[in-house]
Amino acid sequence: MDHVAMVEMMQQLEFTGGLPPHELDKLAAIASEVQFKSGEVIFREGDLGNRVYLIVEGQVALERHVPGRGRAVILTIGPGEICGWSALFSGQWKTSDARAVGPVRTIAIVAQNLLAACEADHDLGYLIMQRVATVIAGRLKSTRLQLLDIFASEPQLARKDA
Repeated sequence: MDHVAMVEMMQQLEFTGGLPPHELDKLAAIASEVQFKSGEVIFREGDLGNRVYLIVEGQVALERHVPGRGRAVILTIGPGEICGWSALFSGQWKTSDARAVGPVRTIAIVAQNLLAACEADHDLGYLIMQRVATVIAGRLKSTRLQLLDIFASEPQLARKDA
């Protein structure tokens, strides 16, 4: 994919849409298109990982091993969303598997290259990290809601003082 097409694609995505054109130009210079087949693993829980992915088409299931229950989908994300953001934080292990649900088209960026671009241009760095923080906050909220559902579905323990 040529540079102009990459910039145009990034303009359409929720995560990168609205970034100034000169910032999108910098991101497009370090990005590449990567496609995954249905069922293909993008990364595994416990991996260090070195790329972040912007989903262009398709859906990605974030799965985790739950003791006593096996694999469980904890979140499904789609076009415009980012996956693999933990690669931006040194020494952070992936906390889930990411698996393509049907064919998936992504924009992949090597995390070290993105971090270097953010370091070289602090305005870009602020914009990217602000958006990553928004994603993390949303995923934390989603996790809390899932926990509430789990606890609500478990039988109440009898209180000894009742």
